[in-house]
Formats: sequence, C-alpha cells, structure tokens
Amino acid sequence: MTKEQLGVSRRNFLKASGITAMGAFAAAGLTGCGQPKTASKETEPAASTGPAFLQAPEPIADFSETKEYDVVVVGAGESGLSAVHTALENGATVACVQNVNTAQTTGNMGAYLDIDANDEATLQACVSFINWKSDYRSDRHLVEVWARNSQEALTWWAEEAAAAGVESVRHDAVLPYNGYEIALHANTYFHVKGNHGAAALVIADSLAKAGAEFFYNTPCVQLYKEDEAVKGAICTDVDGNNILFKATKGVILACGDYSSNDEMRDYYAPDTKGFARFVDFRDGSGLCAGMWAGAIMTPTTHTKMIHGEPANVRLEMPFLFLDRHGNRFMDETCCRMGYMNNFARKYLAEVGFEDSTAAKFFSIVPSNWESYYEEWKAASPYDISMYNGSNKVNPEAWISGETPEELAQNMIDYAAKNEWAMDLSVDAIVASIARYNELCALGRDEDYGKDAKYLVEINGGPYYAIPRGSNKLPAILGGLVVNENHQCLNESFEPIQGLFAVGNASGQFFGGVDYPMDIEGLSIGRAITSGYVCGGYVASL
Repeated sequence: MTKEQLGVSRRNFLKASGITAMGAFAAAGLTGCGQPKTASKETEPAASTGPAFLQAPEPIADFSETKEYDVVVVGAGESGLSAVHTALENGATVACVQNVNTAQTTGNMGAYLDIDANDEATLQACVSFINWKSDYRSDRHLVEVWARNSQEALTWWAEEAAAAGVESVRHDAVLPYNGYEIALHANTYFHVKGNHGAAALVIADSLAKAGAEFFYNTPCVQLYKEDEAVKGAICTDVDGNNILFKATKGVILACGDYSSNDEMRDYYAPDTKGFARFVDFRDGSGLCAGMWAGAIMTPTTHTKMIHGEPANVRLEMPFLFLDRHGNRFMDETCCRMGYMNNFARKYLAEVGFEDSTAAKFFSIVPSNWESYYEEWKAASPYDISMYNGSNKVNPEAWISGETPEELAQNMIDYAAKNEWAMDLSVDAIVASIARYNELCALGRDEDYGKDAKYLVEINGGPYYAIPRGSNKLPAILGGLVVNENHQCLNESFEPIQGLFAVGNASGQFFGGVDYPMDIEGLSIGRAITSGYVCGGYVASL
C-alpha cells in the first residue's frame, strides 16, 4: 500500500479504489466462522456444528414495507453517526437503524494524532507503537488510516457537538517511542455530568435536521442480498414487522461489539467470564447478520476493554497490591487498569463467577507516594500514570490509617460497605505489609522479582489503601475482518460487495489481549475516524 493510496486526508482517501490483500492475517482458523456451506445435491446435508449464533437462519422474504436509500448505517453510536455524516456530506441519502430508542455511546474521549506537529517518521512511529501494544496483530493499514484522518474526524465531532452546546475539554499528551516525541490530543467529555453520551445525542439531532432518517427500536436482524452483493438491511420494528431498508451503495455495520451476548462471549472471549456487563444491548446481532452474509470474524483472542476504576482512584504506580484475601499477588510493575483483569480470574472462580467485585484489590501506598512519580514516569513512560484523561487522582477518595492495623480495619469496613466479595482480616493485611517492607529493606524481591527501583517501604503514616480493580466489560474489540476501505472480507479475503464495518464492529485495529490505554489515559478515537472515513468512501462509490 503506497502513501499516495493512503493519502494525507480523508478526501484523498475517498479516492482510493485499489483493494490491498491483507497478508498479515492467515485465513486458516477463520474458515469456521462464515456462513455454513450449503450441501450439494449429491450429498446428504451435514449436521449443524458449532454455536447456534453461527447457524444462518432462513432468509426473510416477506416485508411489510420497503424503503430505499443510497446508504444504510446499522448503529447510532460514534462510528455510526460519523458514517452518517460523511455519507450525507457526499450527497447520499442515508438511513440509520438502531436497536435501542436513542443514539448511544459510552465513550467519553477520543485521541487523535496532530498532523501538523508530527512529521512522517513520527506518524509511522505512532502506528508502530499501536502495533506493538497490540502484540503485532493489528492491521497496520487500518492504524495508518486512523493516524492520517483522526485529526479531521475528531475535530468535526468536537465542533459539531459544541455547536449544540456540548463542549469537550482538550487534553494534550506527548508519547515518547523509538526516539520520537509523538504529539496527541483528545476530546474529553468527563465534565459533562451524568451523560458521557451527550455529544452523540446532539450530533444525531443535527444529522436528522441535515436529512438523515433515524429509525430507533428497529434492530437489524438479517442482511438482504441480491446474487452475491449486500443490497440492504432487514430490520424488525416494535410491532414485529419486517422492514427492508434497501441500499444502492452499501450497508455499513456500526453496530458495536457482542459484549452482552453470553454465548458469543463464551465462544470468542472466554476469558471475560465473570466480568459484569456494562450494557445489555450490545448483543452481537449485527455481527451475526454480517457472518450469515459471508463475512468472517477477526481471529481470537479478541481484545478486551475492562473498566471499573473511577479517575480519583486510578493511581497506576507500582506500590504494594493486595488481593481479596489481603495477600500480595503479583509483580506490581504491571499496574495499568486495562491489564489488571488478567490477575483476577482465579478470584472470580472462587465466587463461582457470580460476583465481579472479586476482581477488586487494594494498592497500598506511603504518604510520600507522589515524590516517586516523575522519576518512575521517566523510566517507564508507558506504564506509570496518575491521570485519567485530564483528571488527576484524589487522595481524599482513598482509605487511610495512622497505623497498618488501623488501615487494615478501614479496608475491611470499606469492602463491607461496598459489598465487595472479599475475605479480609487485619492479621493478613498487616503481615503482607510487613513482609513487603522486609523485601524492600533487602533490596531484592524474593517473592515476585520486581525491579528494585520500585521497592519502596510502606511506613511512616498516614498509610493509604486505594480501592482498585476493573470488573466491568464495556466492549470487546474483535469485529469483522475488513480491508483498509472497511469493506468486509469473506473467508477467501475477498471484499463482499456492498458490506462494510466500522468501529467496534470491525476488527484488526487492536490485536492484543487487552485494550492498550498507554497514552496518559487517552483512548484512541478509532470509532469516530473509521466511521468518518468509511461513510464518505461508501457514498462516493
């Protein structure tokens, strides 16, 4: 893929017509996830295998109504609204169908690369950083599309929301990687009290006024095909009527992930068992419709986004960590919220996967904790943080005690008050702190081998215990395989005519076990960017 094909702006990107084969992903291991093969007339039908959601139903053929548009977008979140916008901007007629009664997004920030402040080498370093943090499983072409178009896309989102009274706060960060200083910015909506989705609501209203038609409580249940091309979406209204939304240019799946579908979670992401659902409506139905039409899912393991720590307690510094029993359980150098779920599964199993608060733990820090921040941050810029976006941690929200014994009792009382699934005792907590202090005095971690520079004794009160631990699953980032134009691919890695996927409905952007939140708390604005670019591309076909 050449730089000319990728372009330096969304508008140049829309001119791209070449389809690049995605050699970075082997088709082996994907073939079981497509539409089941039809038995030939000479053979007996094979028995159905695999989970029920992979078995394609009989195509719906009777419709109470048929509506015709250039573009049909399935989903009214960040990626869907962005796709609607650029389709409209390119002169298309657009319908947006949504399975709930409103536009909805739980995202509260999105980061973009500053095109003006970064040269080409720095841009490529940023793409390489994301690939590294994704265990080298992300599709570099898709990440580069984000890098080149994210500034324009997120600037539009912020300006569109601000015009309707929902203003974001800009958060700036510099990411050092491979000798480059990568300038990034984010639009954050943490200050919008009680409704992180306020921007989506006002943007949806604006798009409706501009001519887009929104159909809420109208989930997509199947895709409509003519020959081998996707030509529309079949949806069901609140009365159970089947409505055909025909699309002359394409259907864009912006339906999000499958995190509230237990069967799909058990199949694609069994390591999420026991973590609480964030919402109930991300049921994966749009993804299933895509697979029944011949699309394939990204190879597992899918990237998990597991949250649950508010900003005021998200101190990501490697002091002492104690589990639900008051025992030390890890080398605390891995202290990022996004990765801590990997240490929680045995605790979830202890409670039969019935109480997600078993994933909670405490970080024990000394009174002079802040004096170590700058030194540790310089040594490990991707791991150390006391910020969530522009919000700094707040010790007033922590548990404190003048002695280890008092701290321990206050921890027990806190866990009981919040109904956390913990089995704590004062003796266990005090003994764990004493043992840790012995290792710090020794200068060698005989229990977990932590780097000696992080061995800081917990003494000289007041002592602090920070209630941490992520236990909620907002999203699973492993959607349908797409190329750099966000066209869905079949099991031969060929584009399916008329079918596209964006945002969390599309895969290969994040490829690691966990969602990398390593840029001072910034979340990559991938959903907005992919929808923004794809909407214009589809409309221009």
